[in-house]
Amino acid sequence: MTPERELPLPPVPNSVATSQGEPRFGRYQGELREVDLGRLKGRWAPAMAARLLKRKRWLYTFAATPEVAAFFAVVDLSYTSSAFAVAVDLKERRPLCDVSFLGAPGPQAEVGDKPGAGLSASFRTLGGRLSARRGEDDERFQLEVDVSRLRTGSLQSFQWRGELLVAGGPPALTLIAPVDGDGLVNVTQKRSGLLALGSLEVGGRHFRLDGGVGGQDYTQGYLSRHTAWRWAFAAGRLADGTPIGFNFAEGFNEGGGDNENTLWVGDRIYPLARARFEYDRNELLDPWRVTTVDGAVDLHFKPIYVHREEKDLRLVVSHFAQPVGLFEGTVRAGGRTYHLSNVPGVTEDQDMVW
Repeated sequence: MTPERELPLPPVPNSVATSQGEPRFGRYQGELREVDLGRLKGRWAPAMAARLLKRKRWLYTFAATPEVAAFFAVVDLSYTSSAFAVAVDLKERRPLCDVSFLGAPGPQAEVGDKPGAGLSASFRTLGGRLSARRGEDDERFQLEVDVSRLRTGSLQSFQWRGELLVAGGPPALTLIAPVDGDGLVNVTQKRSGLLALGSLEVGGRHFRLDGGVGGQDYTQGYLSRHTAWRWAFAAGRLADGTPIGFNFAEGFNEGGGDNENTLWVGDRIYPLARARFEYDRNELLDPWRVTTVDGAVDLHFKPIYVHREEKDLRLVVSHFAQPVGLFEGTVRAGGRTYHLSNVPGVTEDQDMVW
């Protein structure tokens, strides 16, 4: 019998909710047209005040070549917003730029309801602009990061003009999951193994991203006041040049018997079993290990640099640490064992009161 994790994923539904307003909980392949949480009804639809406090949405974008890894995020918490952008030299093993922004709610930060075609996410402030967009009929995400020297705190600005190609790439992973505690429903769309294009100017260096590999994490939901997780995400190539990417999480999006753990190879997508993380929370630059409960995954992560978001704003208390580095190890999926070496990616240790 084929193991459950290797059965084909069902196609993504047309809506987050049924006509009766019940969430369509499950793990799917393909792009959700819109995260239409407004269709939820009854116990799944919070009152207006609770919606303001519980609704969180973000977009995280990552791209890497053997020389450099770069990523940025836009986060909308309804009552506040934030963003960050980071670039790390993988050859010289040093950070090139790490900049964070905190903003007010409203037009300064935008994360739209469309995670695929029609995506619009941006953060704008004095000296900083970050955005990811995709037209309704476009097969590529347009990426832009423009951070002035005033905000980088150095003599160099941070400029990223790039694209992630959907055409020819693997399907997205879409998960609609119940949320433990005082949360309700969360929707996430993950994708990796997408071809990257563009250029990056950061830390006084110029990098071509053409031939690189990248991916995105779009998430929106009614989350618990206290939320914590471990996360791993990567995008690179196998020894034969095939694009590969993966996503693993522990402690989040695991309700209802499904999870967001996924491997993308070439144009294929493979769902994976629950993940387990081994690491020293007090020494995040020490090696990490990521496995799955069925033994199909055994990955080792060597951090280079740690991006941190530590905030205590009373309403929001954030412990967010994201090491950047390289993965190696093995993943079994689709009847094959894939050997990974020096695949760029990140891990994450997050504990939020929001």
